[in-house]
Amino acid sequence: MFGYVVANTDKLNEQQQWRYRSLYCGLCRCLGERHGPSARLVLTYDLVFLILVLSSVLDGDDVKKDCSPCVAHPVKKRDYLYDTFTEYAADMNVALAYYNCLDDWQDDKSVKARALAQLLGQQMKSAEKKYPRQMKTLAECLHLLNEAERRNETDPEVPANYFGELLGELFRYEENETGDALFDFGFALGRFIYLMDAYADLKSDIKKQKYNPLIRYTRDEISPMLNAQMAQCVDLFERLPVKKDRDLCENILYSGVWTKAEMIMQQEAKKHHG
Repeated sequence: MFGYVVANTDKLNEQQQWRYRSLYCGLCRCLGERHGPSARLVLTYDLVFLILVLSSVLDGDDVKKDCSPCVAHPVKKRDYLYDTFTEYAADMNVALAYYNCLDDWQDDKSVKARALAQLLGQQMKSAEKKYPRQMKTLAECLHLLNEAERRNETDPEVPANYFGELLGELFRYEENETGDALFDFGFALGRFIYLMDAYADLKSDIKKQKYNPLIRYTRDEISPMLNAQMAQCVDLFERLPVKKDRDLCENILYSGVWTKAEMIMQQEAKKHHG
């Protein structure tokens, strides 16, 4: 359920592209330093967006800059940018990936997912101690999502709300008024991600006879649902006290999040005309 909250890099200027890529590389390095080399395998741009939003709203700052080769790019040096919230995002990235791997093991009996979950599970103890509220909500919401899948819940609002609460709690870095506003935004974004993921997997799930809450809906019904959910998400973002990186965040929310949906529609159009 990752890979949807990304930037449309074609519409970013050079400075924005550099900052976005450098934060990504910083998160990658942080994952390796805090959780071991295997943690880099679960790196996702979605958590870069978490860094951007938290840093903008909560007055974060660039705390470390570096330029050096890495495992993925051993020859060419890469710019690394650590933000105030990079370590937090790295811990949340590992937690989400851990439960995602467990889900892949339970659903598909993926040996690779099980092995990775075992490696990541060793890192979960420190996250549970440091962020008990977030980890408790994450575990509870994923349990409820699994229960909804087992009973074949046909109302997409139900599982979407579970994932919304999960992501909202990750955005609520602090328990105060600003934290509540960040929770509301994260909740709306989480609902969108869940629905978008269900839409992306719809054809495959029908073919494999797997659970999908949108199975009774047509594309003409799903598209307005996604548009309405993102409109709510954007409205809540506009209410946040955004202090920097507004253009980069808006690029992601207005354009980047639709990349996967546009790809699906293009594929369907080709099949229809082909």
